[in-house]
Amino acid sequence: MAAAVEKELHELGNGIYAYTQLPGSWGWSNAGLITDGDQSLLVDTLFDAKITAEMLESMRRVPPAASRIGTVVNTHGNGDHCFGNSLVANAEIIGTRTTNPRTRRSSRCSMQ
Repeated sequence: MAAAVEKELHELGNGIYAYTQLPGSWGWSNAGLITDGDQSLLVDTLFDAKITAEMLESMRRVPPAASRIGTVVNTHGNGDHCFGNSLVANAEIIGTRTTNPRTRRSSRCSMQ
């Protein structure tokens, strides 16, 4: 039987948060949130819409700026870092030159 995944939003200080999914095996990635005033930046979405929605809901309960994610940075094009992009479709989505082509090719990752 698989171990339960412990999902938690950690406040690191000064508007910086880490969302962890422990123990963090395949497909259970982490994400970050940076807020400043009414601005917010999300570092990575998660492996699918369901777990990304859970993460966003927990983030929106904490800082007011997280009610609207303005920018998403995908650190790389693996699904566990971008398959939830459709839930932040109104955000500017940013990736490196090596991330963007790979992410655009995936039908489950949406880039602008």
